Amino acid sequence: MDRKEFLRACTGGLCACAAVVLPGAAKAADAPKEDWRLGFVKQRFAKLLETLSAKMDDAQLAASLEEMGKFCASQNDERIKVFAGDTDGYVKFVASQPQMSIARDDTRKVYTQTYSPGAQCFCPFVGAKTPGTMCDCSVGWAKHAWGVVLKMEPKVVLKESVLRGGKACTFEITAA
Repeated sequence: MDRKEFLRACTGGLCACAAVVLPGAAKAADAPKEDWRLGFVKQRFAKLLETLSAKMDDAQLAASLEEMGKFCASQNDERIKVFAGDTDGYVKFVASQPQMSIARDDTRKVYTQTYSPGAQCFCPFVGAKTPGTMCDCSVGWAKHAWGVVLKMEPKVVLKESVLRGGKACTFEITAA
């Protein structure tokens, strides 16, 4: 093989060699592209919430979204049930999660759980145009998860949320 044949044969492999040599080149090549369907779903879901908001009263919509949140949380029951009756363990677990903090008032049986995502919501349904009513889903999630831990349905109050203009998502959970 002469030099010209070698260069022609090797040209296809040149990029692969550069990816190994150049810092960050392999990472860019290996990084998966975001599935276009995720943006599609976020946009449609925001529109669905907008439509439902116009056709349902606030209480009906909040109750419906809360039920969705309870269902969503129930999909993690195998991870949550290990803390049934163990609030100390669950508090430690929550506190160990990235961007999470928790405070407790044992006298009043109140837990204040805060998720500080910056400007991004935890839920994969949420996009830039998702209305703040979506946070009622998170209330349902907290009710279910804490209900398993406390072995009773708690009272959950959303104190602040990113989608409603806050800097964090803060829930007050009361073992009633």
